[in-house]
Amino acid sequence: MTRSLPYDKTSKESILEYARLLLGKSLAEVHPEINLVDGLKKAGKGGFGQDVEEIHFLFKNNSISEPDFIEAGVELKSTPLKKLKGGSYVSKERLVLNIIDYISEASKQFKTSSFWKKNSLLLLMFYLHVAGKNAFEYIFKIIRLWSIPKEDLKIFIDDWTTIHNKISKGLAHELHGGDTLYLEACTKGSRRGAEMRSQPKTQIKAQQRAYAIKSAYLNQIILDSMTHPEMVNGMVMTKKQREKIDKKKAEFGCIFDAKQLSKHKKTFEELVVDKFKRYYGKTVSEISEDLGVALSRSPKALSYQLCRAILGVKERKIAEFEKSDLMLKTIRLEHNGRLKEAMSFSQIRYKEIINEEDWTESAWYRILTHRFFFVVFRKKKGGSDYDAILEKVFFWAIPFCDLEKAKDYWIDTRDKVRIGDYDNFMKTTDHDVCHVRPKAKNSFDMTETPQGGQARKLCYWLNRDYILNVVNGVR
Repeated sequence: MTRSLPYDKTSKESILEYARLLLGKSLAEVHPEINLVDGLKKAGKGGFGQDVEEIHFLFKNNSISEPDFIEAGVELKSTPLKKLKGGSYVSKERLVLNIIDYISEASKQFKTSSFWKKNSLLLLMFYLHVAGKNAFEYIFKIIRLWSIPKEDLKIFIDDWTTIHNKISKGLAHELHGGDTLYLEACTKGSRRGAEMRSQPKTQIKAQQRAYAIKSAYLNQIILDSMTHPEMVNGMVMTKKQREKIDKKKAEFGCIFDAKQLSKHKKTFEELVVDKFKRYYGKTVSEISEDLGVALSRSPKALSYQLCRAILGVKERKIAEFEKSDLMLKTIRLEHNGRLKEAMSFSQIRYKEIINEEDWTESAWYRILTHRFFFVVFRKKKGGSDYDAILEKVFFWAIPFCDLEKAKDYWIDTRDKVRIGDYDNFMKTTDHDVCHVRPKAKNSFDMTETPQGGQARKLCYWLNRDYILNVVNGVR
């Protein structure tokens, strides 16, 4: 005898109402029949989401191309939050969606794609992950229906098209997160290399991947949810906290609205570059005067201020850049076209890198697979930063071949930290792409090592010649 469902599976409103029985509660509280000791699955990756489906919604997990609630067109996704020291909530990880069948997806358009067909309307159930806690005791903090907002649809389409173009050309094995802004094709499987799939136009097998919404974009969904009490009834918020959230939301300004983007056949990135082109050949001071903005004396702040002004964003942050976790980098060429400095990144965390086993989960991989926006200035001989000429801007993702080279560098760095060798990291002469050296002026600034001693703080760097080749279109 089939058990009747406690909700109307044809109604998204009924499904949402039933889902909200979990808001502010755990599976164990709502379903006391659960055995916390011998639970079905405990916090395995993806396992908890299946438990939510089976225990609360009474359906079995499946891999069909249709949404979970077919009649209502709703796909269910449970995803973890983490709580920061200040009390705010952010996503713990990207939101993994459906696995990509490279062969069938290659023949699709966006509106007929597996991504759109399955994920056009999501029931998002955010729960607070607590290390060491039984998954059945995780508390659900946000439960809501979500579909892509009009102002972001264009970028999602651009991202899907970028992924689709690589798949169609037989380059699915070269996909990585830096290709796109909001939507990515992330690796999906218990072990990298274990799940390989056929792809069009080549015999090369590609790692299994799934569509995923990037973590930075999820944080904006979380922030938006905080201002809707019906979505977060399980979360006690003070007036001061609400004011803080409203203030944070007000910091973001969009470059384009939905109407502006819908008028153009160009991609979002092409339209951004177009806004800068009119200022090519002008100095920072001339651009500042033309736009009527006062610029900071700090070189780092100056570049971001100038970008905001050119893009017409009056707020403190550029919404599209923040939602994609885009890495904006300023490059200052010398008057003769040479580059004086290499490009620095974050400090190498010695106690963390020794525990990195999977290259795609490493800190350096996560940094390199950002999407970058480079703003290139050329200095005048003897001139200041304000006399520098805007030469060009461009979006960039590290090529797959260079990402593979960076893996060797990461392995070398990690293995030397593991044996306590802090004096023989790769230099610029040892590697085509990367090197290790201090970032601070004081090269003797120390930090604790896994061996219990002290070693200089060192950082990840991309080589100067490598960056110059990127600027000149060689890489």
